[in-house]
Amino acid sequence: MIIDAHLHLGHLDRSEEETIAHLDGLGVAQAVLLPLEDPQRESWFPTAEVLAARDRYPERVLPFCHVDVTQDDALARIENYAEQGCLGFGEQKQHLPLTDPHIERVLGLLNELGWPATFHFQEGKNGFNQGLEYLETLLRKFPRVKFIGHAQSWWANISAEVPPPQVTLYPTGPVAPGGLADRLLSDYENMYADLSAGSGYGAISRDEDFSRGFLQRHRKKLLFATDCPCRDGRGAGYEPGCFGQKLLPLLRRLMEEEDALQDILYRNARRVLGLDQLES
Repeated sequence: MIIDAHLHLGHLDRSEEETIAHLDGLGVAQAVLLPLEDPQRESWFPTAEVLAARDRYPERVLPFCHVDVTQDDALARIENYAEQGCLGFGEQKQHLPLTDPHIERVLGLLNELGWPATFHFQEGKNGFNQGLEYLETLLRKFPRVKFIGHAQSWWANISAEVPPPQVTLYPTGPVAPGGLADRLLSDYENMYADLSAGSGYGAISRDEDFSRGFLQRHRKKLLFATDCPCRDGRGAGYEPGCFGQKLLPLLRRLMEEEDALQDILYRNARRVLGLDQLES
């Protein structure tokens, strides 16, 4: 079984049917569909559309919700989405520093719900949730929130040597041990990460000798995910190709223990989302 922990409905104008075809092409049983509700962004995937897709494909879609955290009704909307069956929050991807009080206000409610929350971490002038070093404070302050790290700056920090974002957001070459992401995954029970997109795949593929140990060390914390916009799970409509088709064979090559691989492919997602409790 495989669960994709990071996928968007309508990514690059992909239809709902093509989104399901993406799952079929990869052999994925279920996917977490993540909306984005910041109206300042060109790509805007409303939670209502994710819930509608869940209603049409209840066996395939695991719905998250998202709201513009700066709006006065943010908490009320999240509570309403929880009543409609959403399982988590994200993708949080707004041009805000991680220290913004609006983020902490939302995290307070997510802490009460005990929800997972997927954050896009991207440093730089036009980044998202900038100031990754502040994440440790939030992990301590909101211990019931299952933080899921994602995107360029999260995965750049797999290494202790991180180039400035204006140089590159996708570093390559050997990983220097002691990276912030590696440490947070080790030190905090509520820190997780998804392996999606070019950032996740790039981090795992840049230094395979390091990655073997990293994957084993965090086998209970890492989630298979694609964040891929292709239309069929094989690369159609997206020139770089399907991220999932690149990531799956890499994981199978690097992970010697089948049991550890299954943790990453689906067991961790089920645990983070609380699916076993919901089905019992």
